[in-house]
Amino acid sequence: MTTGRDFQVWNNDDRGGYSDSYTGPQGQDNLNANDNSLETSEGTWVIIFDDTGYTGNCKKIPPGKYIRSLSETHRHDHSGKEIGNWKNDIQSFILYKQKPAFWDIGADYTQPGKSQLFVLHDGQASVAENDDFMGANRTFTAPFNGPNMSNVGYTTNGINMSGINSISSLKTGPNVWMIIFDKTGAKGNFKKINPNTTEDKLSDWLRTDLNGNKKGNWENEIDSFLLYPAQPGFWTTPYSRAYIDFATLYSLYPSPSGKVTDDDIEYVVGDSTYKIDEPDFQYQSTTQLLSVYLMGDYTLLPTDGWTMYHVYQQHENTGAHNDKAEYDAYFDNNGKLASIQLFQWSSDGAFQVPETVIKSVDLVAWYLGTASSLVSFGVGEEVAGVFIEVFNFVCNVFNKIANAVYKATDNGGQFYFLPVICHTLNRICTTVAKPYNYPAYTNANDPRNNYKMAFSNSGFPTALRDALSGNGSANNWMQSASGKTSTFNQVVEFTYQNNAYRTWYQESSVAAKLGMFVSCKIDCETTDDSKDDHIILLMGFAVPAEGHTPVINFAQVIVQFTDGSNTNIQSGAYNADVINAVYNDLQNKLTGISMNNNQRGRRYIADITKANMNAINACMNYS
Repeated sequence: MTTGRDFQVWNNDDRGGYSDSYTGPQGQDNLNANDNSLETSEGTWVIIFDDTGYTGNCKKIPPGKYIRSLSETHRHDHSGKEIGNWKNDIQSFILYKQKPAFWDIGADYTQPGKSQLFVLHDGQASVAENDDFMGANRTFTAPFNGPNMSNVGYTTNGINMSGINSISSLKTGPNVWMIIFDKTGAKGNFKKINPNTTEDKLSDWLRTDLNGNKKGNWENEIDSFLLYPAQPGFWTTPYSRAYIDFATLYSLYPSPSGKVTDDDIEYVVGDSTYKIDEPDFQYQSTTQLLSVYLMGDYTLLPTDGWTMYHVYQQHENTGAHNDKAEYDAYFDNNGKLASIQLFQWSSDGAFQVPETVIKSVDLVAWYLGTASSLVSFGVGEEVAGVFIEVFNFVCNVFNKIANAVYKATDNGGQFYFLPVICHTLNRICTTVAKPYNYPAYTNANDPRNNYKMAFSNSGFPTALRDALSGNGSANNWMQSASGKTSTFNQVVEFTYQNNAYRTWYQESSVAAKLGMFVSCKIDCETTDDSKDDHIILLMGFAVPAEGHTPVINFAQVIVQFTDGSNTNIQSGAYNADVINAVYNDLQNKLTGISMNNNQRGRRYIADITKANMNAINACMNYS
């Protein structure tokens, strides 16, 4: 018997002549009966019939059975009367990989009822070529990935599930959740099918798109399908996976240009333009491993399945190649970010970030402590888990990629590209988590379920004046002199110890209901025609245990000396006594920084960074 096969038949006796072999649970209802020997593997039960459609007289073939000659094997009718032999008389058969309930009832020629023939076991689903489970059929066991029915056969030797041999009926057994799609690769319109569902005519099933528009029926329209052995977390959402809804993502960006019907998002921060392509769905799997070859580390992926999107974004450079960043983002079935792989960033030859895998445990040591503390004051475990994963990854992206780029000397728009990447990742994660509708607090009557994290840009000038503590002054928001008129092209001009600085309009994004990231660019102005120095700041906040003032959980700073006179500075990434920790770190790293009379504002970079952090903190609210 051929290795790896469950059932094999030969034209001649004693395994002679041509053969056909079959693997996995299935039924074949119309064979070209021309066989005179057969064999079953261990763990395989086969019932053969002398008529098509699983009718006529039958014989049960037990596991590990070899029949040398069917011409010497008696064929009986239902009463037990011998009516001939089985040579060239196998017209249909059913192959089982679990012992059927009817197997030990009566003799080996006792025919079970039709309803007994296709009883599915735990985690199984069956599809058939024709209505009423006629034609070829095959049974699959979850977890199973069927990305292309043209490559999935009803038999080992061929008859793939496409064209005239497509799927016309199906059924699911207990503990299997099935999703069918009308395009290959788990794409297109879909239908989610619960356990213990039987449909003997898929022509009766309406096929619709996400908006409920009719697209026809499901007969011969299944081009891919997935089987889950447990209900995946996204099952109660309107979607077939951890889903990025582009319209929702678009709405989370500040003043995007273009239309939501475009396939990208473009927006301006300061005097720089950034573009994000619609995240591209790539793969969905019910298992940790996938049969297609993917670069990356599978060991970081969830064992019960995942969804992968490719993210691509750009910073536009006038008269030069755009800066580009791209990566693969993997989400688990509950909408949590599971892994970032193959992260790359190129900046017109200035620097290149090699392919990087970013884990959620690289940086933030407060994972368990934060999870338990959030739950301790009433936060639901699901939404706490989503928030912590998002927060970890965003912090790690900033920290890890900043390590690779902070020494590069280039324009401020390139450096601010890093916060843009972080906000994009945060917004994508928030978009994915939204349809799960996890309550922030376990008590449905807790008023904090209606709270929102907010940052008040309008209150920042006053807060900055207070934070300067008499060492300087700050104007109100005004349009910058760059020539672009937009909300995010506003600046607050301020002084500290008679040196001039400016803070650009802050960008903020909510992190899964329970947090927020705020970023900005601060210019340390020079008094000649040379470029200003730049400070890039990212701060992360989480909900408070009580009250309305969010808690700072993360901050990190990059300082860019644009004239190349000094090596750029990157602060550490801090999550305790954050403002003072960043301030002290910058003070130490600024020791010995060179400056001429036109750059004397450099000596107060740590001070004005601290003032901005205090002002941003004062503008945070949770109510």
